[in-house]
Amino acid sequence: MRIELGKFKDKIQIPYGIFKCDCSDKEVPEDELREAIVNFKREWGRKLYKIFGEDPTKFRPSSESLWRRIQKGNSFPRVHPAVDAINMLSLINSIPYGLYDFSKIKGEKIIVRTGKKGEGYEGIRRGWINLEGRLLLEDEEGPFGNPTGDSLRTAVSKGTEVFLYIIFAPKDYPSIEANRITMEKLKKWLNAEIIEYGVRR
Repeated sequence: MRIELGKFKDKIQIPYGIFKCDCSDKEVPEDELREAIVNFKREWGRKLYKIFGEDPTKFRPSSESLWRRIQKGNSFPRVHPAVDAINMLSLINSIPYGLYDFSKIKGEKIIVRTGKKGEGYEGIRRGWINLEGRLLLEDEEGPFGNPTGDSLRTAVSKGTEVFLYIIFAPKDYPSIEANRITMEKLKKWLNAEIIEYGVRR
């Protein structure tokens, strides 16, 4: 996967992975949830946002939003086994992830940049997400991912067979370890086949 960081090459890193699974009958266990909530470090996501001058208490990293929800006594959300796995991993690794239907990403490269005035997209269960001045992922058709919320256009569905996960991380985040844990859990929980993985810096 070609991921271009452009002018953010020395500021952030993008661990990623492409995997395949027929996981419609799988269920991600919650046996690690309590420990993940206790050990969650919201500083990583907040550090990422501050790199771009964004207030992480106004538009929170998705990982912190999920952590806060469960801290308040709400149940762990169940959406789709692959989505559930990535949500659990975002808590375990204290960092925002994006998960996408790989077949819906257009072109041969993903560009990392900040949004222009007026840019945005329809988010997954979030309505319109404003991207102006905010970190985003872009393919040939335009923006589709952001560490606060992802686009409905590239959302995972019951028919998704190949998945792309992206980790949005500051430069000093322990990305190799996060990727190792991610692949280990995806294999264990979903019987996933890892097609490709790496870190773009």
